[in-house]
Amino acid sequence: MNMKELLGNELKRISLSGSEVSGFRRVANDLIKKLKERGLRAYIGGSLAKGTMVRRLGRQDVDIFVVFDYSEDILGLEKVLKKIDLPGVLKKVHGSRDYFQIVCDGVLLEVIPVVKNKDPELAENVTDVSLSHVKYIGGEVKKNPEIADEIKLAKAFCRANRCYGAESYMHGFSGYSLEILVIYFGGFVKFLKGMTKVGGRKSVVGGRWSVVGGRVKGDEQVVIDPLMYFRNKGEVLRELNSSKLQCPVVLIDPTYKFRNVTAGLGFETFGKFADVAREFLKSSSLEFFKKREIDVEGMKKFAVKNKARFVEINLRTDRQEGDIAGTKMKKLLDFFARELTRKQQKVLMKEFDYLGGQRAKGYLVVEEKLEIEVRGPSVGLGDAIKKFRRAKGDRVFKKKGFWWVRDKSGIVEVFKLVKKVEREMGAGMRIRDF
Repeated sequence: MNMKELLGNELKRISLSGSEVSGFRRVANDLIKKLKERGLRAYIGGSLAKGTMVRRLGRQDVDIFVVFDYSEDILGLEKVLKKIDLPGVLKKVHGSRDYFQIVCDGVLLEVIPVVKNKDPELAENVTDVSLSHVKYIGGEVKKNPEIADEIKLAKAFCRANRCYGAESYMHGFSGYSLEILVIYFGGFVKFLKGMTKVGGRKSVVGGRWSVVGGRVKGDEQVVIDPLMYFRNKGEVLRELNSSKLQCPVVLIDPTYKFRNVTAGLGFETFGKFADVAREFLKSSSLEFFKKREIDVEGMKKFAVKNKARFVEINLRTDRQEGDIAGTKMKKLLDFFARELTRKQQKVLMKEFDYLGGQRAKGYLVVEEKLEIEVRGPSVGLGDAIKKFRRAKGDRVFKKKGFWWVRDKSGIVEVFKLVKKVEREMGAGMRIRDF
């Protein structure tokens, strides 16, 4: 099967029929009508408005933006939603700005309050520029209707390979970033090629990447400026907030030149994406569009081969499900991995799997050392040495001009230390069968 046939088959699988799209629009417009009767301005947003919606298992998400003149007016939205006849169950979701979900049969309506703004620089919240995103992508799709299908393929590919989602625990591509990138490169396959090769276009500057074991090491960041707002990469890096540049790819928002759309893209996630994109381009198959589960058995075999230990971790939290819960648990797993490294345990592999709700799994492969040597004061520091020897007892020794101590270490010892800070981190963990 050639590439064209393969992608055509996948597109049939992930595309919604005209009647399905009309059904979602009807549900959304019914709610919009009720909101308008209460004096509120509301519009369909997201992938439904842009024409880039991809079929999903379970419920489809449909965004509805409710526009307010002032942020203070948003407080009245909940009262309005509670008074009108809704097509499903209302749920409030806490975030940088609270929004609402209406859980219906086959569709999840997300009612998102935004504040009207003419200047993106003055936007109080990132959601306030969402309608400008809809306008930009919708305009590009109108100019080139076929690009919508290319965007769908990119979303399906990244979702299947665990690199889709702007949530903090995922650190993947957002839907909007994929839309911009596919439009910029001119198609799905071109997007994969463009993101995995060095340079190649005027507005892509630098980008020497080596991907080793799913991790990215870059001598330079890739900078993509679709509308050429800046003269060169140096200007981009000077003008944008440095806190938004800690990522492998800098993608300038076509609707606002000072925003990096891929600020949340993580190095590990991008490394995995680059690996699988190269694999797909080398030997294309529909298997790349099937959701990849974490290869637990493969990790176990890798551990045995490398004389290391495989660790499975159950994670829980009492925080709000979704991004908040997932992020809390991911941070705890990352903290555990960092502490293992600090205690001279070599973490060879790490995976995180958010299971939904308030549960997640973590998987590590660790080259374990049960005893480590920790350096203390240098020879000649009298008072410091006395305190050190008094505290450490007969475990101390001299080596290379310093006093050292032999300490117990290993996975269990580090786990005990991490358990002490669980509550502060808002999540808990348990090592399974260890």
